Amino acid sequence: MVKSYPITPLDRKLALLVGAVVGGLLVRGVPLDLLPGDAGEFQVAAWKFGLAHATGYPLYLLLGGLWQHLWAGVGGSPAAALNLLSALLAGGTAGLFFVLLVGWLPGTPAVRRLAAGLGVAWFVANPTLRSQALQAEVYTLHALLVVGLLWTLQQLPDSASGAGWARRFAWLACGLGLGLAHHATTLLLLPALLLYLAAAHPGWWRRGWLWGLPAGLAPLLLYLYIPLRSGPDASPWYHQRLGDSVLDLAPNTPAAFWAFVSGQSISAGFHDVHTALALLPTAALLWLRHFEWPGLVLAAAGLYTLIRLRAWPLLALTGSYFLLQQLFNLFYAIGDIFVYYIPLYLIVALWIAFAGAGIGNGFQPADRTERRPAWAPGLLFILLALPAQLWLTYTPLLDQLQRDSAATRQQWEAILAAQPPKDAILVSNDRNELVPLFYLQQAEGRRRDLTGLFPLIHPRLSDIGVTLQRALEEGGSQPVYLIKPMAGLEARFTLSPRTPPLVEVTGPAAQAPPAQALNRPYGPLLLQGYTWTKQGQAVEVALYWSVLATLAQNYTTTVQIFDASGAKKGQSDHAAGGVYYPTSLWKPGETLVDRHLLSLPDSVEPAQILVGMYTGAEATLLAPPLELTLEGGMQP
Repeated sequence: MVKSYPITPLDRKLALLVGAVVGGLLVRGVPLDLLPGDAGEFQVAAWKFGLAHATGYPLYLLLGGLWQHLWAGVGGSPAAALNLLSALLAGGTAGLFFVLLVGWLPGTPAVRRLAAGLGVAWFVANPTLRSQALQAEVYTLHALLVVGLLWTLQQLPDSASGAGWARRFAWLACGLGLGLAHHATTLLLLPALLLYLAAAHPGWWRRGWLWGLPAGLAPLLLYLYIPLRSGPDASPWYHQRLGDSVLDLAPNTPAAFWAFVSGQSISAGFHDVHTALALLPTAALLWLRHFEWPGLVLAAAGLYTLIRLRAWPLLALTGSYFLLQQLFNLFYAIGDIFVYYIPLYLIVALWIAFAGAGIGNGFQPADRTERRPAWAPGLLFILLALPAQLWLTYTPLLDQLQRDSAATRQQWEAILAAQPPKDAILVSNDRNELVPLFYLQQAEGRRRDLTGLFPLIHPRLSDIGVTLQRALEEGGSQPVYLIKPMAGLEARFTLSPRTPPLVEVTGPAAQAPPAQALNRPYGPLLLQGYTWTKQGQAVEVALYWSVLATLAQNYTTTVQIFDASGAKKGQSDHAAGGVYYPTSLWKPGETLVDRHLLSLPDSVEPAQILVGMYTGAEATLLAPPLELTLEGGMQP
């Protein structure tokens, strides 16, 4: 059975207090400036009522944009406003979660309120939730919508009949539609809702469909926001100028729309079974770090309490949703999968609240309070120390967000102070670094002439090499600049340092043939030749590689110099292409210049060079080394 207890005016006041306290604590840690990454993207997308990355998040962008413009009306920063919104939404989630728990937990009003407070405390102390509540992100709104759905489910009348049922069912369907209009993983809650309805309200499917179906579908019309706001005025960073054309990143076609809202445009797929199983230890570590052993034991005690109460609908609801979301998290191949655990943490916090109710009632039936140990309710106060300790443990780490915000502002002030030329194309290998440019352009009106590119901003820009090559080929008269030094790219491009931190990219590294031609095959490569020059007390050997086929791994190049007697006189080993353009990114048709600097005494007459590539701790060779006889003189 699922028994719902009435919510009193005192419960509502306590919920408001809980929401205000949680929101206030979070607001203190919110950065009040622009941020890198997804947060920086949302800060500008919401401000322009434009697009962010897939799957679109139309509900969040509309609410966020309205909130930002409301704050701007009183002189507030759009970036700070959207960061603060996440904290306030988390506070609202905490207050509504408290009401939800008080309505479901068994026991006296005092025990129910204490146990509800315990569940809320564990949820808001969760470091992943807190991290998302301190920045412009979508996950606190997602948590609020999930709690709102559960609360609406709780409010359904016991009897699945009459006008009252139809109205409440329509609100439930509308809540599900709003959740789907915000985050597609809300769909994972649908089977759990259906199981709950089947267990708690037999025959539910016979009533309410007339209003429920349109109420559920209507919020999905919010996705029309995406084609309506995909133009260059609303979403300028999706339409980057490149020479005489525009790099159209959000074409307004039915196929592009479906790829966008389904997430296909961000190339996130699914792991196979073997990979998913291999991620189980990582998932276990996440659970342990977010709840520690006391929290996990309390969650198990909460499940035990639900079983003792015979609350089968609630067990079906929470258990099935937990399993589906956890399986999804194991199989979904996306880098920031850790944020997808927030709904799971919510369910575990609910179970902990039931453990608190069980403890507060002495694990006795709720209507047998005379058998409850006198110390049982007091133990709940002691248990509140556990989430408080978790909160304090992660506070120093979460303070990093404010430092990240300050560093982002400092980085971009330095870039703009370096005065990149008019119409320059600014490039980074890291999307997170570059998105603040679009906020500076659109929210602060600075340097709107600049184009910003990074790998995977478009499917054809697969890596930093392709991005730079396309910028050079299609940018016309637009000069191309890196926004930071990127060691290794000099193997592919000619780099010229300008006012720090800018580095100009002027063309390919191999602008002239090597001094000594060889054309010697080396595995999937061709050694075109080499040039060796004297540099003070050292010798630079520049190897010219042509790529014939892709290399699956990153290789280290070794260059060894021998004299006429065969004695080794110098050696240089380094990762070919460095950090930013390793051999796994080299593509057929490219020519790379791999430079090595070796100390060589003046008295030594080099006669031979040994050249090879290897990988791994065991130095596995790409191919047998090339033994080259030096020809020609050393260039001064």
